[in-house]
Amino acid sequence: MTRPGAALFLGASAMFANMYSTQAILPDVEEGLHASPSAAGLTITVVVLAVAAGGWVAGPLSDRLGRARVMSSAAVLICIPTAVAGLAPSMPALLGVRACQGLLMPGLLTVAVPYVTERFRGRAAGAAMGAYTASLVFGGLVGRVGTAVVADWTSWRVGLEALTVPTVAGALAMWSWLPRDEPRHVHRDLRAVVSEHVRNVSLLLNALAAGATFFAFVGIFTFATYRLTAPPLDLSLGVAGLVYAVWIIGAVVPLVGHAAARLGPERLLPFLLATAGTGAALTLVDNLAAVIAGLALLAGSMFSAVTTCQLLIPRLVDHHRGTATSLHQTIYYVLGGAGAYVPGLWLHDGWHAVVTACCAAVAVGAAASLGLSFRRSDTLAGDVR
Repeated sequence: MTRPGAALFLGASAMFANMYSTQAILPDVEEGLHASPSAAGLTITVVVLAVAAGGWVAGPLSDRLGRARVMSSAAVLICIPTAVAGLAPSMPALLGVRACQGLLMPGLLTVAVPYVTERFRGRAAGAAMGAYTASLVFGGLVGRVGTAVVADWTSWRVGLEALTVPTVAGALAMWSWLPRDEPRHVHRDLRAVVSEHVRNVSLLLNALAAGATFFAFVGIFTFATYRLTAPPLDLSLGVAGLVYAVWIIGAVVPLVGHAAARLGPERLLPFLLATAGTGAALTLVDNLAAVIAGLALLAGSMFSAVTTCQLLIPRLVDHHRGTATSLHQTIYYVLGGAGAYVPGLWLHDGWHAVVTACCAAVAVGAAASLGLSFRRSDTLAGDVR
């Protein structure tokens, strides 16, 4: 791996590890801060919503100042809230720290999408986007499994503090090795640009398909710990955290990126949504192997769908792609943030209620992906004519 590739991998994986760092240890956070399950789920929701808000700063700023400069700065700044997350004395304090992390994350998570697509072309773009998404998979694995294992040995506070090490390492790599791009010095009014992107129905359908899949993924994985530690599965918190190793299925994402670039992202997307729904439904089976298989299928489908939707963005817009990505990520992360909270409202009704809410979201995403596929087919046919 080249130094620039290592910088992007380390920075993105560390950033993503922080995003879901409380997910596998929610019962411990709930008990330690005397909160309800849905309140503990807010430690995910506030991050995701803050990412959606912060994207409107990071995306347009990268259009003006350069992608690499914004990415490196964000990687350095996020080290501060990460270092104090485990010291939060109360739930409001922890939510405040988590919100600060979320506001800084788009400096990499939003900006990396146009950075990668602008530096690579053709099939190389699919491979590069797949590799970038794979780094998020690795980060998610560290954030979930790592914090769960450390928390099981020590405490949830130490688990959160331990993430400071990879976060600092990622920041150093980004600052030292990431190639700088030239500022674009665009001066078009932001409101006019956003208004134009909002009228792009295909862009909105693409974001809705990604966001609906993300809702289901976050909903299932946020509350899966309760499913795994309750009868009839009865796993310990540490063992339940190890189940999150199913994220390793994301290693196939570069292959999906190749397939999407070759077949057309819009053609592949409906299949990925159907697979995600199947994975969510499998977690209803009262058998550990079936639940793990369902989680793996859902994780692989979600990461593949995200890669596919990101590859579509430069095909749907031809200017101000940083801002277009901010709009995409806003819809994506708002729906994901809802997924960390809304299904938890029905957790007391049983796991089937959580799965029903998540499958309903997938159905909406599938409808959006089919609409996008039809629109893209008509557009391409029109271009041929």
